[in-house]
Amino acid sequence: MESGGVSLTLDGSVATITLYRPPVNALDRTGILGLEERIRETARRREVKLIAIAGRGGDFCVGLDVRELASAAAEDTVRAYHSLVRLLLTLEVPTVALVQGRALAAGAELALACDFVFAETTATFGFPEIRFGLFPAVASVVLERRLGRSKAADLILCGAAIGAEAAERRWLINALVNPGDLINALETIRERLEPFSASSLRLAKRAMALGVSGDLLSALSAVERFYLRDLLATDDAREGLEAFLEKRGPAWKNR
Repeated sequence: MESGGVSLTLDGSVATITLYRPPVNALDRTGILGLEERIRETARRREVKLIAIAGRGGDFCVGLDVRELASAAAEDTVRAYHSLVRLLLTLEVPTVALVQGRALAAGAELALACDFVFAETTATFGFPEIRFGLFPAVASVVLERRLGRSKAADLILCGAAIGAEAAERRWLINALVNPGDLINALETIRERLEPFSASSLRLAKRAMALGVSGDLLSALSAVERFYLRDLLATDDAREGLEAFLEKRGPAWKNR
């Protein structure tokens, strides 16, 4: 079942939702809405114990479509994406991200919003937005809580990218797998969850969601407003996006 660059495969208690938007799986609003629709549709199936999110091709997801961010559709795209993240953070069904290649910007945030993250040893995680006059809105809220201020600053303020081994050392991912072994990793987590009641897993997830239902979700909403109202209105944000699309270095005005 595929539409809008998002496919859904059901295999017993596991649903796999796959992004496919060549060449690098950049998310546009259509893909974001399709992904959220597939997740909601799958979560309504009481037998499902695990939702896997994967990317087809060489990369998991390199972030939002820059062309949309540079257009009049930017606000709708950002709001749709943040709605997707809030859904993942509060979803009652366990989720796992299966990461190969690059998981950058919103792609890295998408993976980190899942309960489990398995990554191939050759995978890369990063938040390059600062290079283009932007910042990663979700990561600015979530990463400090997970890593502490200094490590979060290295990724967000320096636009650093890290390999999968470093991501595992920083507890950003659960496990490393050899290239091509993500399906085996999915089978492993399926076997670990299979003995348990689907309803008990959902109740456990609902209890976990209570921890993010207050301050974290409020912070995400506040950052969303700041991102849309203040950041995207700056000269440098517009210049950074235009420079990216034109494949040149940005000329900052520092305003």
